[in-house]
Amino acid sequence: MLRLRDSRQAVTFVSVAREAKVSRQYLYNNFADAIGEERAETRAETTIIDGMKVPLRTPEEHRHIEAALRNKVDRLETGLKEARAERLKAERTAERERGKAEYWRRLYTAVLARLSEQ
Repeated sequence: MLRLRDSRQAVTFVSVAREAKVSRQYLYNNFADAIGEERAETRAETTIIDGMKVPLRTPEEHRHIEAALRNKVDRLETGLKEARAERLKAERTAERERGKAEYWRRLYTAVLARLSEQ
């Protein structure tokens, strides 16, 4: 656990088991309290990135966070594509309706002109 802390990695059952070359079950059965306390301490540790305090993360957590962010970006890009398609459809509909309005306005002014001539 000291090596993990010295290398500024979060202490988890997985990382301790990997470092000690023992099974996680062995750690759960024999060292659950000690690792639990150490985990709580390392989870509370933070580092400053771009002026913001952020918790220390393990490489596994970084991969999960990165995957979650990629998924969010994909969802946002899909939403943006859908919004652009809807906007284009609305613009086309509005243009078509403007054309209809102009057509009816011309007919109306033509009828008014005929009526005023009579």
